[in-house]
Amino acid sequence: MGKTISIIKMRKQENLIGYLFASPWLFGLIVLGFFPILMSFYFSFTNYNMVSAPKIIWFENYRILLTNDNLFWKSLGITLYHVVIAVPLGIFVGLFLAFLLNSKIKGISIYRTLFYLPNVVSVVAMTLLWMWLFQPNFGLINQLLKPLYDLFKMEPLGWYLDQDLSKLTLILMGLWTAGGSMVIYLAQMQDIPVTLYESADIDGASWFKKMIHITLPLMTPSIFFNFIMGLIGSFQVFTIAYIMTGGGPSRSTYYYAYYLFDKMMNDNAMGMASAMAWILLVIVLIVTVFALRLNKYVFYLGEDS
Repeated sequence: MGKTISIIKMRKQENLIGYLFASPWLFGLIVLGFFPILMSFYFSFTNYNMVSAPKIIWFENYRILLTNDNLFWKSLGITLYHVVIAVPLGIFVGLFLAFLLNSKIKGISIYRTLFYLPNVVSVVAMTLLWMWLFQPNFGLINQLLKPLYDLFKMEPLGWYLDQDLSKLTLILMGLWTAGGSMVIYLAQMQDIPVTLYESADIDGASWFKKMIHITLPLMTPSIFFNFIMGLIGSFQVFTIAYIMTGGGPSRSTYYYAYYLFDKMMNDNAMGMASAMAWILLVIVLIVTVFALRLNKYVFYLGEDS
């Protein structure tokens, strides 16, 4: 009985510590975010141009967007393309880096720092750097690929200036920040009990079998977390497209968030933009709820063992 009470007290203390760490964010959400959220919900039912007073039109904004706006569906399709390609690719690259850097060699901490460093660089600076790297005429990437182009008698790739390659270019550029997820994978990888690997070694298991049957199953919590966060983040892509391509060429990188920005800032249609924001919220909520069903495939050490 006493042991049960002590466990309950320990869990309450852990919950309290968690709330204390989250309190700055909760304060910001309640004080600085709650009112704008309510106002955006109200504006979504109005015709509001940020100059004159908002006029209630009820569901007209939603009707126009869903039934009479081709750009709405095009921008949503471009965003979904980004989600489908970027999220799995980001998970793979993050895991690959974590496996590479989970080594006990001299100077490994320096390599880990270098791979994480892009996550603290300004997004604007990062985008400008990659614009130079992907520049079709004098960019470093095409210069490095020049022997390959000459061998196959190909024209240099247009990258972000090519309608067919622009979306893929932005996805590849986003992989530069895979070090963020790598740190999470690496932390959980190093938290796996060494005794499991020692038992596998006694049984004669190869490195591949240990990875498949021990490492990856015990890393599913971090994989699942990065998957959910990647989904949510990919639906909000804006900055890199705004700086690098301006939504082009031919609106091939005209993401949903970019269209929302144009509605608000260029068309002064705050009501329409607010409706788009709430539609995006519903889409992300639905996708996340379905994604959370994958939680049954996540193995939490200590619960199922």
